[in-house]
Amino acid sequence: MPELSRFLSLDQPLVDRAVRVLATIGHVTFPGGAIELTELGWRSVRDGVCYLTTVQDRRKMYFDAYRSRPLSRRYYDPGVVTLLPLEDVNAAAGDRGASFRMLHSTYGFRKEALAELAGNPDRVHYNLPARIEYPESLGEELVYLPMYVVRAMDAGGRLTYLAYTQAADSVDPDLTELLRDTPEIVAPLDAEFRATDPDRQANRIERWLDRHNMTHCRAVRTAHGTWRVVLPEAAFVPAGTVGLNKVGSYVVLDQDLLYVSCDVRSVRERALLERVDAYVAARKTTAALDVRAHIARVAAQLGLSSVGPRQLQRMAAAAGMPGLAGELATIADEENP
Repeated sequence: MPELSRFLSLDQPLVDRAVRVLATIGHVTFPGGAIELTELGWRSVRDGVCYLTTVQDRRKMYFDAYRSRPLSRRYYDPGVVTLLPLEDVNAAAGDRGASFRMLHSTYGFRKEALAELAGNPDRVHYNLPARIEYPESLGEELVYLPMYVVRAMDAGGRLTYLAYTQAADSVDPDLTELLRDTPEIVAPLDAEFRATDPDRQANRIERWLDRHNMTHCRAVRTAHGTWRVVLPEAAFVPAGTVGLNKVGSYVVLDQDLLYVSCDVRSVRERALLERVDAYVAARKTTAALDVRAHIARVAAQLGLSSVGPRQLQRMAAAAGMPGLAGELATIADEENP
């Protein structure tokens, strides 16, 4: 210690205290007075990170039940994502009571999946912090993730499946890849599709239109197998009962999807204002770049691709939405200073 104190030009009690702290957290040892780095200390110096060893860090980790692939961090927020134990699965329902189909797996959890995750450079993305070493399972429990699977055609005209969950309003690439790679999932989905009765689909859509007093409107089936209906302005709130959130979007009717459109531009503009206002209000700290990207995405969905932040600001002011107009003015100024 005296030699180190002289080398650093520091008081010996201060150096002694610092070395003992480093020894306490497992970074150094000093048998016989010679200070030596431990493996943990060497890694901390190498990486410029103060690694700490805890006696035990218990945490839940989520993996899929087919390939034991880890789920990303966005699935760990219980306020956003619902993971159901078996006894609650039967009670799960979507819009207007659409039941979820429970998928079964005959695979057990692969113990080596934890070691594979520990060696993954993106481990933090999957909720395993760098400070945790040699993770091991203390037990597994099966829970179920509600998920919408959309049967679609890719750009090359090939059949594919897309996975959507509560974690985001866009497709989940990890779960989509799992769907495509797992025959045990795709086979029952294919069988379910082949058993679909077109007349029953049409009846569900007719009942939905009837609930909204739009029986004079007719849905048509597209080349991709989905259904589409064009509704008049009177169908939407406040005059009608269909929410503006349905414009340029899909209504889920059990296993069927109905795309709702409207040819009246003013309806689509109101829908754009409503969606952007909800997005901005829910994300007060969202960067201007994210808001601009959201505006562009929703505007494209509504056939309003030419509408940008500045034009939307004027529309918000005219619609009596000063709060949104102010937010959009700031975003537009940042875009065109």
